[in-house]
Amino acid sequence: MELTPTLILNLTLLIVPPAVLVLAFWQRLAQHIRWTVALTALCDVLLFWDELFYYESFGLFAVLILVQLAATGAAAFRIYNKQRKD
Repeated sequence: MELTPTLILNLTLLIVPPAVLVLAFWQRLAQHIRWTVALTALCDVLLFWDELFYYESFGLFAVLILVQLAATGAAAFRIYNKQRKD
């Protein structure tokens, strides 16, 4: 599989927004970090609106979004639970 500029851009757009959201909430609004999952989903829909309903990429897009949301959710709830214990 060849790494094309479009693939690299899409991977960057799938990785950077959730990481920035989790870090921003962790530093400033740790008690509301659970919202990062919903905000990540909203960012994904806005960033990939044109690919969301393209029939050939919908399955792959859905799997990538679910994996991304699961990872973001796990990180957010781990930080949230750690903050609640402190």
